[in-house]
Parts: sequence; C-alpha cells; structure tokens
Amino acid sequence: MMYKVTIGLEVHCEVKTNSKNFSSAKNAYSEYPNENVDVVDLGFPGILPVANKEAFRKSLMMALALNCKTPDVVMFDRKNYYYPDLPKGYQITQNTKPVGIKGYLDILVNDEVKRVTIHDIHLEEDTASLEHRNGYSLIDYNRSGVPLIEVVTDPCIHSAEEAVTFLEDLRDLLYQKASKDKFG
Repeated sequence: MMYKVTIGLEVHCEVKTNSKNFSSAKNAYSEYPNENVDVVDLGFPGILPVANKEAFRKSLMMALALNCKTPDVVMFDRKNYYYPDLPKGYQITQNTKPVGIKGYLDILVNDEVKRVTIHDIHLEEDTASLEHRNGYSLIDYNRSGVPLIEVVTDPCIHSAEEAVTFLEDLRDLLYQKASKDKFG
C-alpha cells in the first residue's frame, strides 16, 4: 500500500516590539525570572488588555508579504484552555477574524516551483515558560504575553524537502522584512 505524505505547518514567529502584545510590560529576555511582567500578563481580575499597534502592523506586513487577503475587520478571541504556564487560563488570539487569510508562498524544490498555500496568519500572545527540575517545576512569566505571529499552511506539503524549503524561505522573508522595515 502506498501512502502520500501530507503536511500542514503552524509556524510561530516572535515579533520584536518594545512592549508585550496586550500589556505595557517590556518585551525582552532577562537573566532574572519574572522581571518583565505586569498584571495583564498574569491575568489579574479586572484587567483590560490593549492591543500593541506595532505588533499588529508587523503582522499585517507579514500577511501582505505572503499574499494574504486582509479583512476589513480584525477581532481578537479568547482561546480557553488550562496549561500550567498560561496564567489567565486563556490565550488572546485571532480565531475568527485573523489578520490574513488565503495567501501563498512559492518555493523552488528540485527546479520546480511549488505553491504552499497559507490558511491564515494570526497575531496572538505567547505563554510563560516552564523549567522542570528534579521533582518540581518553576514558571518564568517573562515570555508571557510576547507577541507571536502564527503562520498556518494548508495541508499541501508532500515531502520533508518541501517542508524544509518552505521554512527556510519563510525565515528568509522574515529577515528581509526585518532589514527593510524593522519588522523583526
């Protein structure tokens, strides 16, 4: 029996901004745990997240670079799930109205152009990070709320070589945008 490999990818790209996606906490790595955190990142009661305009602008640029259609209205949703490094119990993301839909990236594999179709690009926030030790775990909230662009392909990739080429070309596109417009 023959099998046909079918691959769809979700690629997370951290967005370089001064603050986090929905809070004013500094968006930077730190040697010290829980240094760049505020009440929005920790999900305190009564908090009101405010979208980061720069992160949104950069996600829109990425959507356009990947030939996506951009909607007239963009909406953020709460994706509710329990995970130990998700302090709010939900992630702010774009499920219903993402920043880009139905795009593509043409790649060259074995001297043949292959079109990888993009289902959507959406902006969301990262979770905190866990460090597992012998018998216990520690949580560092510095990463919680960092803006992420998630690029979701359709299941249209049919080999490891196509997947690697797509990822390399996507990386190159990100670097190209970063150098031209401080996208990174």
